[in-house]
Amino acid sequence: MDVFKKTTRRIILLLLGLCLCLPQSVRAAGETPEALLQQEPVLVKPSIRERLVGKVVVDLIAHFHYEPQMIDPALSSEWFQEYFKTLDANRMMFLESDIDSFRSYETVLWNSRNRVANLDFAFDVYQLYLRRSREWALYSIECLKMPHDFTVDESLPIDAREEPWCKNMDELRDLWRRRVKNALLNEEIIARKEREKELKQTSDKTPAAGDAAAAATTAATAGEQGAAGSDESVDSVLPKDAPDVRLAKNFARNYKRRTELEAIDILELFLSSLTRVYDPHSAYMAPETKENFDINMRLSLQGIGAVLTSQDSYTTVVSIIPGGPADKDGHLKGGDRIIAVAQDGEDPVDVVETPLNKVVSQIRGPKGTTVHLTILPEGSGTPQRLSLVRDEVKLTDQEAQSEIRVLPLSSGREARVLVVYLPSFYADFEAKAKGDDNFKSSTRDISALLTKASQERPLDGMILDLRGNGGGALEEAIDLSGLFLADGPVVQVRNNKGQVEKRMVPAGTAEYGGPLLVLVDKFSASASEIVAAALQDRGRAIIIGDRFTHGKGTVQTIFDLRRVPSISRAQAQIGNSEPGSLKFTMAKFYRVNGSSTQVKGVTPDIFFPSFTDHMETGEGNLPHVLPWDVIEPAGYQRLDSLDALLPALKDAALQRSQADPLFQEYNRDIAFYADLRAVKALPLQREAREAFQAREEEASKMIRKFQAQRKNARKSDDKGAAGDAGEPGKDLILEAALGVMGDLLQALPAGALAAENAPAPAPALPTAAE
Repeated sequence: MDVFKKTTRRIILLLLGLCLCLPQSVRAAGETPEALLQQEPVLVKPSIRERLVGKVVVDLIAHFHYEPQMIDPALSSEWFQEYFKTLDANRMMFLESDIDSFRSYETVLWNSRNRVANLDFAFDVYQLYLRRSREWALYSIECLKMPHDFTVDESLPIDAREEPWCKNMDELRDLWRRRVKNALLNEEIIARKEREKELKQTSDKTPAAGDAAAAATTAATAGEQGAAGSDESVDSVLPKDAPDVRLAKNFARNYKRRTELEAIDILELFLSSLTRVYDPHSAYMAPETKENFDINMRLSLQGIGAVLTSQDSYTTVVSIIPGGPADKDGHLKGGDRIIAVAQDGEDPVDVVETPLNKVVSQIRGPKGTTVHLTILPEGSGTPQRLSLVRDEVKLTDQEAQSEIRVLPLSSGREARVLVVYLPSFYADFEAKAKGDDNFKSSTRDISALLTKASQERPLDGMILDLRGNGGGALEEAIDLSGLFLADGPVVQVRNNKGQVEKRMVPAGTAEYGGPLLVLVDKFSASASEIVAAALQDRGRAIIIGDRFTHGKGTVQTIFDLRRVPSISRAQAQIGNSEPGSLKFTMAKFYRVNGSSTQVKGVTPDIFFPSFTDHMETGEGNLPHVLPWDVIEPAGYQRLDSLDALLPALKDAALQRSQADPLFQEYNRDIAFYADLRAVKALPLQREAREAFQAREEEASKMIRKFQAQRKNARKSDDKGAAGDAGEPGKDLILEAALGVMGDLLQALPAGALAAENAPAPAPALPTAAE
């Protein structure tokens, strides 16, 4: 203990010295590291509101969750472990002995007799967390002034979630030292990249020697662009402070931010640790968190157009909203972690272990302004910086779009195929409730696209592209399925009481009965999986895409805690303090064949290799996930006309992909990415790190190229024409699907093509026997 006190005094003396050497701009800001770290943390205490909310949330989740379970000693132990993981996912704050010192609480976090949650444990642990955070900040700032040898063969785990807790302070300080060393190495590498980018931009803009007029024009244009903010300058991205000064400020700010959490925020951490033990989608939301959730649901957030969540201390991208700034930019993707946020002209601010609502507030901003993000790409340990211009995501950017593709057949004829892209399931429920006959919905839009395409000339086939579609309203999934099915069940929904509701196709809604393919990928989730599964189980369509879809087969509801009588009665005691809301899983989706879409998702009839095969995306990668299971199948009639054709269609698709040079390149890219993902530690030796980073950058380019090809293919004016190898507008998976469609059309009876015959109505199926 005496040794630690001496070390702490030495660090404080160092900070006092640092005060003298820090730039005046840093001291003037009133946020010097020494000022932020000067005082020991003073923790707030839970009030009547927190204690009442804790009691109510535990009662609700235990009784009304899809898998209701009372808090017994075993579940309390899981809650205990999850709380420490929530606070310290990277295993960099607590010692093994710290965990052990709280073992007496492990099985008694809920008093079943008094029905009271043990908030004293939660706040005592958070107090220790604050103390360790301060020690981390102090020691890390000391490490910034140490010499670091970047020729030594050292490493840092890329994913520390399964690492053991450090056994003593010597181990913990060594981990802290390597983290600081990694941060300095990151700063050095990023700064070098930005300098190279700046030199390239300068070189590209420099006119030919002797052309004075051109030089004057270039200078004037650059000045106008800089003033208007229409052309981002490297100076707006590069940090203004030296790396050690900026990192010192970030370390201190992180500690200060943790001390500023209110009691309700600490309660949110504790209660959400419990709800995650039930399943990863359930959460207690403090009032501010619920407000941000509502903003995202309304899609009125003026920001980057991404759905974010808090996972393992990181703000993680769940999905990219179609048509938003991130989607148009193309660099950000699901699974990426945001580790720092900067406004124009300001230094990046570290947001690791920052509450999600605080991160969202930094990303949100006026339309037309720029936000600079530092991200760790999914599965990567090397930061990248990107800049996005904030904008408002509009519903029109997510609407269904279509195109006609003309396929040459071996008979010399041509077939017309309608390709429909559906980025999300959407509907204007407010207009529908008011009786507006022209309310907007994804089903109505696709119906209109079908009608228009069929009026021009009869259709021979249709491809419904649900790749990247994260879902939406269940009603839309059922209605959309009704465009292709005459009757019968689409999905089964089971509640927490075991009651199963079979959702049926609306009568008389079938509009298309011809050959149908559905494209999916690992980002196709929820409503997309319901549609794909229903059409697959009913034998109505061939499913093509990634090896699996996302696997989200659960339904959540949000319960406003103000509706709880005990909280309503306590308004006089808690005043105007909002109690927050509980989001919990209350139902599960099942296919008509009885199998859940949970975890396993939908397995396509024909699938191709994908980068997502090696990404930790998908429901199955989440902790405490609800399991896959099976219930009784619904009574339905399956069309078996496609079953006999599938083996030949698979073989032909495989042969084409093996012979296609672009597919061969795509497979090599995936293999390269898979090898990179097998690396589990970041090298801290400079040359090894630069080589590793070069491989990561190459892998990122491969993924972006694949994503860009899909987007560009929809914009190309000549999509049907064969292109050169490397043609930017060629969507490999769509082209493969079109090949399958061509094979399918040629395998059908000679008189089945709509180009020769009027389209037949959708086949009538027997009514499902309940």
